[in-house]
Amino acid sequence: MTEQQIVATLESAGGAITSAPATLQQFALGDRILRAGGYLLLGVAAAALLIPIPIIHLVGIPLALLIGCVTAARQLARTARLKPVRIACPNCGALNRVGGGLGLRTADLPVELNCDSCRRSLTLHCSGK
Repeated sequence: MTEQQIVATLESAGGAITSAPATLQQFALGDRILRAGGYLLLGVAAAALLIPIPIIHLVGIPLALLIGCVTAARQLARTARLKPVRIACPNCGALNRVGGGLGLRTADLPVELNCDSCRRSLTLHCSGK
């Protein structure tokens, strides 16, 4: 996993822009495989815990395995993660927490989100310094 200092930019539909320095973590293939394996193992463990529970195990075990497999497959596709950063909304000025979570499919594509305060549509762009 490598870390890169970037500029995270929030753009509103009206064209107003705010930005803040951020850190982008790039995942190597080995890191993504380990993360996916962890989620798959978590799904198997959840399914194993549901075995002794009557009635619930009929639906719970296949559901836990399915969720584990789908989450693991999605983690293989995640190439980067933006560390949590607070950026002001270009419309209302309220601080929005962006980043974190399970990761981004790619750091080059913009991410659509809404302001936590005014609920207006915003676009997050990640660009190198």
